[in-house]
Amino acid sequence: DGYSPKDIWAVRSYGIDPASGEEIFITKNGDLTYTYNPDDMVVVGNERPTLMGVASTTFRYKNFSASASFRYSFGSSIYNNALFQKVENITKSALDKNQDKRALYDRWKEPGDISMFKSISIVESIAPMTSRFVQKNNYLSVESVSLSYELLNNPWLKKNLGIHSLKTTFYMKDILRFETSKTERGIEYPFA
Repeated sequence: DGYSPKDIWAVRSYGIDPASGEEIFITKNGDLTYTYNPDDMVVVGNERPTLMGVASTTFRYKNFSASASFRYSFGSSIYNNALFQKVENITKSALDKNQDKRALYDRWKEPGDISMFKSISIVESIAPMTSRFVQKNNYLSVESVSLSYELLNNPWLKKNLGIHSLKTTFYMKDILRFETSKTERGIEYPFA
């Protein structure tokens, strides 16, 4: 009670211990420990943005016109499932599926390594949620762009096709996305 339904709950992480490759957790009272305790879960982010909206513009010159629409969002957080599932938690059953290259190259390997990811181990079950995978989700996306050309009062159109005007439009959607989180875009709609 009293919390937002968009709050992200997880145990706070101090990071990966360079000496052992194991994760260090922060308890509710601020102590450091290697033992994960679900009772230490706290709010570590919120999915609701502080500011979001759409901006658009249209430009017209003679028979040409162009328009663009941009979407922006600032101040929200996400739990990065791509890092959590395809880098940190590779199960035996997932070995034959597509995995992120960071699962091999960006993990802790030997004492002294500074890394965001634990040492390589094939887990039997998924590790619990920690704050290591909560990221700011600020983004700016080019949502749509259109270019148009319009023929008006063209004698050829009127004589041969019997029409007064003809407009041709080129339209693109979901063109670019700049974001602070390193999420997996995927290969299916809408993020091809």
